[in-house]
Amino acid sequence: MAEIHGLAAQVTLVLVIIVAGWAVTLGLIRRPLPPLLLGGLVWAVLLLAGTGLLGVMVALTDTPPADPLHIVYGLLAVAVLPGAWAIARVRDDPRRIVVILAIASLVLLILVFRSIQTGG
Repeated sequence: MAEIHGLAAQVTLVLVIIVAGWAVTLGLIRRPLPPLLLGGLVWAVLLLAGTGLLGVMVALTDTPPADPLHIVYGLLAVAVLPGAWAIARVRDDPRRIVVILAIASLVLLILVFRSIQTGG
């Protein structure tokens, strides 16, 4: 089960790298949010939640993570994009929405990377 959790984390990292790069590029060239990018962000959140559930199962059946920060990084990672979307959706300028989501994607990338590092 721990191997599946680790593999899911790696797949999530790859998706977050792609989505963060895409969001930053769109933010730099000042383009509005395309629906495909929003879908990629939703998939990233779903993968994070699924990986987190696998992690809970691993912690309950096998061993908890060696570093408790692993859990903190995971919880923050799941909350970053929904929090950024809650802030961004009330903006009038569609280009600002992309910038907010690009910054959130970079924060998410750091959190996922640190979560993998502290996972064991």
